Amino acid sequence: MEKRNRYKNHIGGFMILRLILAGVLLLGAGAGYVYVRNGQVLGGNEIGAVEREIGLLDQEIELWELRIAAVRDRHELSRRLRWIQSDLADIDISKVIEIKSVAPGEAPVAGIY
Repeated sequence: MEKRNRYKNHIGGFMILRLILAGVLLLGAGAGYVYVRNGQVLGGNEIGAVEREIGLLDQEIELWELRIAAVRDRHELSRRLRWIQSDLADIDISKVIEIKSVAPGEAPVAGIY
């Protein structure tokens, strides 16, 4: 005996269209998530690269500040001048003349007569 209407739950064209639409929506949502996430990762990588560059520049600035501070020290400057064999000579303090400034009220004023 042959069974007629063996499959009573037929999948119609409307149901196939709904399944395809649901698949496309899920695929679109997944692709959008991946796109946004990749953008965030790339932005984070750029921020990290800029932060590393800022760190290197900070180190370079500190190095220059230390060099400047070393040159401003009298003994260090003297040592560096001797090291590069400069023609400059040390100043003998006994030969330094101090010029005293005159108070502003006592200074001669040039006038027009």
